[in-house]
Amino acid sequence: MWDKKHIKALLGLRHNAISLIRVDPWKRWVDERGGLNHVRAVLRAKVFVPEQASLLNLILDQPNSPSIFYAGKLNIGHSSYFVYLNSLLQALAEILNNWDVERPAQPLRASAFLTNLPALLTPLIGAEKSVATAIAILQNPGVRLLTLTGPGGVGKTRLALSVSAGLQADFKDGVFFVSLETIHDPALLPAQVSHALNIETVGAQSLLDVLRAYLRERQVLLVLDNFEQLMAGASFVADLLRAADQLKILVTSREALNIYGENRFTVPELLRPAPGNLPSLEQLIQWPAVHLFVQRVQARHASFVLTEGNKEAVVAICNRLDGLPLAIELAAAQVKMLSPDQGLPQLEHGLKSLRDTSRDRPLRQKSLWSVIDWSYQLLSETEKALFRRLSVFGREWSLDAAQIVCQTEDMLGNLENLIEKSLIRYAQQGTNGALRFQMLQAVREYALDRLTSEAETEQTRRRHASYFLEMVERAEPAIGTPEQLYWMRRIEQEWENIQIALQWMLDREETELAFRLLGSIWRYYNIPIGETKAWMDRALAQGVQSKSAARVKTLWGAAWLSTHYNDSDGAMRLAEQGLALSREIGDQKLIALLLQNVADGLRNRGEYDQALLLLEESLHLFREMDNQEEIAWILGHTGAVVLQRGETARAMEILQESLAIFRTIGHQMGVVGILKRVGVLALQEGDDVLAIKTARERLEILKEIGDRQHISESFYELASLFWQTGDFEPVQALVDESLALSRELGDWPGTARALNFQGRLAVRRSDFAAARDFFEQAQIIFQQTGDAAGLADNLADMERLRGD
Repeated sequence: MWDKKHIKALLGLRHNAISLIRVDPWKRWVDERGGLNHVRAVLRAKVFVPEQASLLNLILDQPNSPSIFYAGKLNIGHSSYFVYLNSLLQALAEILNNWDVERPAQPLRASAFLTNLPALLTPLIGAEKSVATAIAILQNPGVRLLTLTGPGGVGKTRLALSVSAGLQADFKDGVFFVSLETIHDPALLPAQVSHALNIETVGAQSLLDVLRAYLRERQVLLVLDNFEQLMAGASFVADLLRAADQLKILVTSREALNIYGENRFTVPELLRPAPGNLPSLEQLIQWPAVHLFVQRVQARHASFVLTEGNKEAVVAICNRLDGLPLAIELAAAQVKMLSPDQGLPQLEHGLKSLRDTSRDRPLRQKSLWSVIDWSYQLLSETEKALFRRLSVFGREWSLDAAQIVCQTEDMLGNLENLIEKSLIRYAQQGTNGALRFQMLQAVREYALDRLTSEAETEQTRRRHASYFLEMVERAEPAIGTPEQLYWMRRIEQEWENIQIALQWMLDREETELAFRLLGSIWRYYNIPIGETKAWMDRALAQGVQSKSAARVKTLWGAAWLSTHYNDSDGAMRLAEQGLALSREIGDQKLIALLLQNVADGLRNRGEYDQALLLLEESLHLFREMDNQEEIAWILGHTGAVVLQRGETARAMEILQESLAIFRTIGHQMGVVGILKRVGVLALQEGDDVLAIKTARERLEILKEIGDRQHISESFYELASLFWQTGDFEPVQALVDESLALSRELGDWPGTARALNFQGRLAVRRSDFAAARDFFEQAQIIFQQTGDAAGLADNLADMERLRGD
């Protein structure tokens, strides 16, 4: 039944419509095995050869992409991609056509959802022994911390990913990868780890306290990647290990952390034969360094083979490069222009004349430096300038950003040249479908050094910071409009570059620029909220003497973010400070905005009359400005206060007035927010019809603007409303949608709630075995995410099930 055409549709490949498998017998086959998402997840877990597994994961992570994109990500030629694809399709056909039809596919265990390990896109060559050794070390009960050390380009990150993937079954609460390559301030470590674990602070707790509490009762493996620039933060690692006795940490770094209890493993270079008296070709290709070199050349030139005529040159190159994987890959890229025999003298020239003699650079890094320098020397002057200036970006960048920041001619042509020479590579697609680019970290470090030597660092970094400041300021007016989705995705994609821009601004004491950026971006809640608050705290502390409107705007945002964490005292302190400063500088709009923050704090204290007085003052100011959006928001806040005073009829009247304004000005997020308050009020008053009507309208608007997080929540809320009213027919489909989208988004609390709801639905249809399974899956996730209320409800459901 499963032929190549239908398998391509199952995977979501371009030009293969999903509708092909939405008809029987394929639809029935997929439904009987847990649905499309489950079938895809099970296929990921099947055993494939590395090339097939890498391609499958890439396709499922980036569906509907062009074939050239997949080839670029895998660092293979376009024709080689189709060979890989055909091999994968044959393997999948064997699995799909021999699926166990007597026994439904088992749901994935919950711990499978609690990992964020990125997949390796090319096979790990010659590291089998290292992987086994590192796994054995971490499986030792007495080992809590293992640091993988070695020079740049030796493969520490790839080894760590392979090791941690092999240990997932040993850590029931998850394995989490934390990239540190773009941060340099140890104070940001708690925020980076919290973001990877998808946890945030509660109340006035610090992120460090939250991390200690979260990890204390959990069996977790943390992978901290690229720690070398954060050595001052080694005490943070020790602190976490002391707080959580089941926690283990795997670190990659160019130097050891030198803390008590640390185990070290030096990542070895790839084995290679000594020159002279070489073995047969069949034996020679078994040496990892030679195997890697030949494979990377063949990825670009399928006709290349290891021969008696070129084997001595290949072995000499592998030895000259100390067996470092990155160096070998860079050297292999030159074979398109030079044969191994021609490339060897060029490489030797670079090694002799361009060695780094500084004492503080490790010996192995000097060799890698020379290899990268050799590739750099082969570039044209325009390519060199572009290569240097691209180093100011994070892991990824767009063509538009490169054009403005780097200011070189023939940008696209030169980018393609750098890709061909393996100095940069394709990354994921951008928000508008355009390709993005990235540079390996070791290469980026070399390029940064060149940027400094050419005295271009300051001006290029300033252009970089200005570009992303301008981008964020252009994004701010889109909040609440149909364009918000585009900017949400773009900001999320550029978050590392925004981090770099903020770091430069604050390091150079360009605090006003940081205030402008933070004041514009904080309302985009898809960014890491805890980290944004940490940036705000640093900027506010650094610019404490500033009396600018930009600082007031940052105080305004910091106050609202403190409210998000239920830190009402901190929110009130920031709001009152911002209000006082806005009155001092006479900015009427900021005064009106900060009045709302202070009123919100008073409402939380139960001081409703005083809160209403401030809201009335704010409303008066915005009416004078004829700012309809803010008038509508103030009415929404006023309705909430009036409702808490028990005046339901008046509250509904005020909320309806707010809703009418938002509808008139086309502010969709405003409509969504007020509809939710109207729905809650309607439910309190027993008006189920109005509650369902508002929930349906909210869902349609959210679908229109593409806010997938809130769409998932709305599916669940609407299902709950139908359940409460006894209209069970639409509930199952809504819960299915909520569960599928929550899993896709990595929203573990949402996934647990939906699984719990699935259990209740199974109980209602007397399928008690399925109900027990759903409840058990939900329980694991509730425990791992620390959702006490959800866990209590789920346990109560399980007790009722036992009674039945």
